[in-house]
Amino acid sequence: MAQNAAVGTVATAFNPVRYTRHAAKAFTRGRTRLRDVLVDVYSAVLTVGTIGAMAAGLVLALREQVAQAWDADPGARTLVSAPSFALPDGAAATALLFAALAAIMVLARKLGPAAATTAEGYWWLTLPVARRPLLTGRLLRRLALVWAGASVLYLPVGFITDLHASGPGQFLGAAVFGVAAVNAVLLSALRQAGAGPVGSGLAGSGRPRSELVGRIASGPLPGLLLLAVLSFVPRQAAAGLWGPALVALASAVALGVVVFPRLETIPAQDLIRAGGVSGHAGAALYLMDANEVGRALSGDSGAVVSTRAARWYARGTRTPFGALLRADTAAFLRTRGWLGRPVVLLMLCALMLVTGGNQPVPLQLALVAVTVFAAVPAAGALARRTAITPGLDVLLPVSASLVKLSRMALPTGLMAAWAAVFVAVLVLLGAGSPELIALGALAGVGFGASAVRGAYRPDPDWTAPPTETVFGPVPSAQTGAMIRGLDTTLLALVPLLLGLFLGYAPGVLLLAQAGFSMACLLVVMFSDPK
Repeated sequence: MAQNAAVGTVATAFNPVRYTRHAAKAFTRGRTRLRDVLVDVYSAVLTVGTIGAMAAGLVLALREQVAQAWDADPGARTLVSAPSFALPDGAAATALLFAALAAIMVLARKLGPAAATTAEGYWWLTLPVARRPLLTGRLLRRLALVWAGASVLYLPVGFITDLHASGPGQFLGAAVFGVAAVNAVLLSALRQAGAGPVGSGLAGSGRPRSELVGRIASGPLPGLLLLAVLSFVPRQAAAGLWGPALVALASAVALGVVVFPRLETIPAQDLIRAGGVSGHAGAALYLMDANEVGRALSGDSGAVVSTRAARWYARGTRTPFGALLRADTAAFLRTRGWLGRPVVLLMLCALMLVTGGNQPVPLQLALVAVTVFAAVPAAGALARRTAITPGLDVLLPVSASLVKLSRMALPTGLMAAWAAVFVAVLVLLGAGSPELIALGALAGVGFGASAVRGAYRPDPDWTAPPTETVFGPVPSAQTGAMIRGLDTTLLALVPLLLGLFLGYAPGVLLLAQAGFSMACLLVVMFSDPK
């Protein structure tokens, strides 16, 4: 009896989560080569330094125009003029915060938020131990990560949309928005675990009224109502009101008290599914592959076939390069996701510039730059699918540079049109003279080449010991590969930002933009993918 009691005590005290984490750290410690990390960091610093030197040379070439634009009443000058209509104070910012919180709730449900990888699911969840301690630690770490990330991302939005708040008030508003984001994640966890009391049978009692109440309680409507209320809280906290902040904190605590005891009831199949999605999306996010993040979070990976592209593809051609270009064009038109994200980002950036008030020009230019960096990878969705099978490109009867030129044809055209429309919208909003549209179209050529360069980044080296993160194991020493595409995007973006700052495009700036975009094309065509 004593021996059985001792064995039962040891089995109950065993924590497989802690054991796995310590074993993984012991395995990776001492196996990461410092030489690879230093080489990647040196390459990244050298690339950024080269682009910075070229940008500084361009600014020095236009130093007289830059000085005139900088000295022309910088306090009153703004990139986009204020609209003629007036929205209620804070209405646009509140709607934007509500949309962000709703998106966090939806994404958190796709990622779990309580999750376990496949290996963990088959090992941990089959052990005769309580399941809740196995899931609590990871969920708490995710909540802390969501709070920190949401707080940091709120700061630029707060400084743009709330001009009257002080510096400490902005940081307090950011912290409160982080708490609201934690509420959104906990609401998705409540939906994952079930909203009704454990064992109550609220949703399946057989009575129509009870079924309706249970369906409403476990659906998204109560959560959206709570998030609508919490979307008003950050701006009030930034104004110095502590009451709404305490309400958001109390709501998070109450949801935590309800959610954590119910982690035991989550099915193992749902935990393993969420772990697979989390690992896929986390690795793609770590590698800065926005297209792969979208595929990880998408429930349907199929493609919409274009009949027009099929008929055009069936027409035949005379040269191998023409056949390849025709095939790439047809495949690009059939690929999903290359248009939706750039259009949404364009409208979102224009909305924030219009509703943000009279912000300084550097802050508005930073918003334009973030929009460009987020939109460019969408044009490389097809190129990434072809880049992972380089053996097929070797079999083609054309040179490697012509293969990449064919891959860049549609992305450069798409991004040139997108950038021209983007700058045209800014011009209509008062950003400057119409010749900036031509500057944007030239910059779009470089953006399209950058999308293909980012798609042809080397695959992660999984032979080296991976690095453990909150999303699971990810490859180490990949800094040099991750900045591919970002470097040439920055190179093509510098003249465009300078033209928007000046409010017009001198001839030398148009020539510089054409030269920078051509340099991006040549780098992609003749660079070694390794």
